[in-house]
Amino acid sequence: MVITGSAAGVYEDLPWLEPLRNFIRVGYDSRTPMLGICFGHQVMADALGGDVRKSEKGWGLGRHSYDVVRRPGFMGSAPVALSIACSHQDQVIAPPAEAEVLLASEFTPNAGLVYRNGAALSFQAHPEFADDYTLALAEMRRGKAPDAVVDKALASIAKPSHSGDVAGYIGQFFKRG
Repeated sequence: MVITGSAAGVYEDLPWLEPLRNFIRVGYDSRTPMLGICFGHQVMADALGGDVRKSEKGWGLGRHSYDVVRRPGFMGSAPVALSIACSHQDQVIAPPAEAEVLLASEFTPNAGLVYRNGAALSFQAHPEFADDYTLALAEMRRGKAPDAVVDKALASIAKPSHSGDVAGYIGQFFKRG
């Protein structure tokens, strides 16, 4: 299963969130292969005991660099850092006990998680975003995010992307199971 992004926050009182959390818990317990991206990353962590909130650091926009802090077999060839597109305000503040941090940055300390059941993986960033989509999203945040944050996000696209590498790591993770 793939749990993607959403405009909703996991802390909101929405009728579909608790059924989604239960669905995640059942899937996790049965070792159903599970990938979370952005909101999916956050709701997986929340459902399994982590702490997710709107970050006091504000908007994460553009291409951010994340340190690779763990290299399990499926990420054995990963460089020291990965640059991936992001668009979020919410973050996993504390990962669940079932998770180990793969990717981290000063802005997003829990940016990538691998779960101990061996079948679940999640990322705060969006490896599926093309550069033009990342740029459009950053521009859409103008007026909501400070102009300096949007301008920095637009400039960040000049950094080489590791999205293709991350897609390969995701494929390797699920292929090995």
